Amino acid sequence: MFVLPLAERMIRRRLVSLGIASQYHATPQGRLHYYEARGDGDGPPVVILHGFGASGSSFARVIALLRRRVGRIWVPEAPAHGFSSSANGRLTVDDAYAALSHFLDARLREPAILFGNSLGGAFAIRYALEHPERVRGLLLASPAGALLDAQDFAALTGSFRVRSLGQARDLLDRLYHEPPWYNTLLAPDILRRFALGPLRHVLESFRPEHMFTPDEVGALKPPTLILWGRSERLLPSASLEFFRRAVPAHVRIEEPDDFGHCPYLDRPRAVADRIAAFVDELR
Repeated sequence: MFVLPLAERMIRRRLVSLGIASQYHATPQGRLHYYEARGDGDGPPVVILHGFGASGSSFARVIALLRRRVGRIWVPEAPAHGFSSSANGRLTVDDAYAALSHFLDARLREPAILFGNSLGGAFAIRYALEHPERVRGLLLASPAGALLDAQDFAALTGSFRVRSLGQARDLLDRLYHEPPWYNTLLAPDILRRFALGPLRHVLESFRPEHMFTPDEVGALKPPTLILWGRSERLLPSASLEFFRRAVPAHVRIEEPDDFGHCPYLDRPRAVADRIAAFVDELR
């Protein structure tokens, strides 16, 4: 069963019909696919960075809602995600970040607001630390990258080592505030994606050294808002506690009641509203 690839193609066709461009950007790590929307509003550009195993298509409803209220929107897909390819048969998490960094370096002509979810949140933090002059603000939804002890780190990475349909369904359910019925239909594709190929190599390349230290997070300069839903069931509670302790005083943390790990999936309007409000704050 290949439900996800079919759904992604249908979503891309729908987005293109709405005037949202589907384009490619060449990087040393592979050819990156990205969506670009020229919104009706103004303000700094918005870049949406998806998490591990997700894609730009996952944010389709957010893009469609958000473009009425902001200016330009870019949604790049990491190598081996969505319609992006990988030039490396053994893709690593550093390769994925390098490709996205290459895209941002090439496209950004003014400081942008980076919205990052999960691993995309960790990539957004890393980019802001390396290129603070290119980042106008950070909006992070359940960002990965918190320094964890060995037990929590093993449990987190183990969540993605799916070896059965039941484990795939459990992983999907943990992404939502209210898991939908169709997760059962998506489970075979999740099992196939995470058990084999480049995504498995990315997962196996992830090391504790990729986590941020308190000093690194404490050095964040841009205005930053962290959204950590009370329905978060994938990242350990120690992750939130790390960010509470380590972030500088200007960083805000909000805990919406109806947000899970990927709130754009079942609360797209609320996510679009929060991004638009954050952009308004930084105009």
